[in-house]
Amino acid sequence: MPANTFADPASRRDPLPHRPVDTREYGDDGLFQRLVRRLRDLAIMALVGPAAGAAAIVALHFAIGANQPGPAMTAADVGRQREAERVMAILEDRPLATLPQATAVAPAAAAQLPTLVAADFRDTRPTPDARHMADWVVARHDNGRMSFAVLDKKDARLYVFKPNGELVGDTPVLLGSSHGDDTFPGIGDVPINQVKPYQRTTAAGRFVTRPGLDADHTDVVWLDYDAALAMHRVINKVKSEHRLDHLANPNPKARRISWGCINIPIPFFDAYISPVFGKTRGVTYVIPERKTFAQVFENNDGAAPATLASTTPADTLAPKDVGQR
Repeated sequence: MPANTFADPASRRDPLPHRPVDTREYGDDGLFQRLVRRLRDLAIMALVGPAAGAAAIVALHFAIGANQPGPAMTAADVGRQREAERVMAILEDRPLATLPQATAVAPAAAAQLPTLVAADFRDTRPTPDARHMADWVVARHDNGRMSFAVLDKKDARLYVFKPNGELVGDTPVLLGSSHGDDTFPGIGDVPINQVKPYQRTTAAGRFVTRPGLDADHTDVVWLDYDAALAMHRVINKVKSEHRLDHLANPNPKARRISWGCINIPIPFFDAYISPVFGKTRGVTYVIPERKTFAQVFENNDGAAPATLASTTPADTLAPKDVGQR
């Protein structure tokens, strides 16, 4: 008796492999949905003809696939989708729609300055007053996001910092020949040859600085425009003053010869002051030499009272002669 060929389940395998159910064309949506798609394709072919119908079907295929969830589109995917949309637009007589752009890798975030709880003087050994002033600024973030400078009048030395409190550099400077922490009222409008010796002070305080120009249209940094108090390059116009010799003297007392302005060595000004404070606002903290720290920098809420370089709009600040101050 011949063997029962239907008794063995293994003999009932399909002669052809099944189409995968997770392909892009069909998906796992059953016979009915596949039949609907086939009928739709035949209707398109009958409506617009074989050539245009084939193009329309391809375009529709890509348009439907683009709406399915999946990974971010590559440039090649965008190109194919744009071509499919172009075909559909021609068939439907409408403008070409704007398509999504290929996903680009976001650039790495700009390196942020490290957060400090105290000023970083690196290898520099500041005076105790300068250390206390800079630490006070950094601990309270008193400078906001602005670069800042600390001027120790007793040591006639300027320290320049990044906004987070990292020291950029320090330099000896020339300061007002008279000791004191206040500005004499109206001193900014007094001709240089009429300024009394006791009025030649470099005022103490917190100054929000502004870029400006002197009478020669050379860039300066205003601490107090009305008082003609500025940071500028050391200018040796009056040879008898020997400003460059005094600037090179290691004794801080020998560097107290100016009319009040902060005279800075030209290379240091060009490297650290002009590129930063000469372009935008900053803060300069001038440590007092007669008053206490609390009198100048602290009030009832512990904040430093600020002196603005000027409340006048920047484009109306007239150049002022401070070269000899």
